[in-house]
Amino acid sequence: MPNSIYFASTILHLYAAAVIAAERPNEQAHLIFMDQPEGKPYPLFDIVKDWPESPFVSVRLFYGRFPGLLNKLKKRKLLFQQLQQVVTQLRPTNIFVGNDRRIEFQFSMNVATELGCNPIGHYMDEGTFTYIGRKASSGFADAVFDNAVKKLSYGNWWKNPPTVGGSDWITHVHVAFSEQIHPLLRDKKVHPLNAAGFTSPAMLSLSSAIMAYYGFDPASLRQIDVLFTLPHESLFEKNPDYRQQVLSYIQRLSAEGKHVAAKYHPRNSGPDILQLAKDGVQLLPADISFEAMLPHLPALCAIWGDVSSTLLIAKWLRQELAVYSMPSTGTSEFGELFRALGIQPVRSTASD
Repeated sequence: MPNSIYFASTILHLYAAAVIAAERPNEQAHLIFMDQPEGKPYPLFDIVKDWPESPFVSVRLFYGRFPGLLNKLKKRKLLFQQLQQVVTQLRPTNIFVGNDRRIEFQFSMNVATELGCNPIGHYMDEGTFTYIGRKASSGFADAVFDNAVKKLSYGNWWKNPPTVGGSDWITHVHVAFSEQIHPLLRDKKVHPLNAAGFTSPAMLSLSSAIMAYYGFDPASLRQIDVLFTLPHESLFEKNPDYRQQVLSYIQRLSAEGKHVAAKYHPRNSGPDILQLAKDGVQLLPADISFEAMLPHLPALCAIWGDVSSTLLIAKWLRQELAVYSMPSTGTSEFGELFRALGIQPVRSTASD
């Protein structure tokens, strides 16, 4: 039976990989978590290893963020050695990734190619870059300088993607909204991701395991009328008006009798930087992924958020939910995408 490798650096990549792997029963799927900070626990690794319904034959964790330049160079050399061993052992015919700029993916594609495996490179929907593109990829810093440095450092196997998912290593793309993908991805073989797969019994089991790890009862989500998914605190610090705007929305909705909940960014410096709890807002654990909570939200719940993959995920996996974008997301590129997907801009005088 042929082997496939799935690289995941985020929980969205994990969920996409699991759904795709479940729909390819004639292959053995092997999951590799990558790009995690060295020396820090990564609970998702243990949760997936203990997941009874997992579609993955094996699960590995390779760190990718190392402190100190000399340590980084040493550990990256070790990383390549480990990847060489895995690819040589598995001889994969398909390699999946959520960001084809990752050296783990490109190195593995090159090794598999040299072994004669004729590997097929697959891009799994990363989120916003899939649809609006990554402008930095075609800028001088990436397309010329970084590209030259990487080719000198690694070899000609490095291929600079003109946007995420656009490198020559990628021939297949698996996306949520196939009609809206960036033009640079349209010459690939496009596969729509199956939203129903994310609410299969196996995936619901994974979501429950994630919430159980943090001691969170999903039943507490059933009473939510409006859920705010909040950006990193740096945005509030840079734009005090935005901070006040968010607070005014929450206060207005609470005054209308709505049960409001909020989920902060997991890398904030404190658990409640806007002091929402004192106004009766239900705080959801920041460390639990939005993807794990989403299936358990009530059908009439509205999602409010800033520009991020969160809004796309919400509209993709729970099409019946009302999803609103904050005014700061009103750039033309996001505005057009959001309108096409039915994500509504927040109106300051409307009652939502």
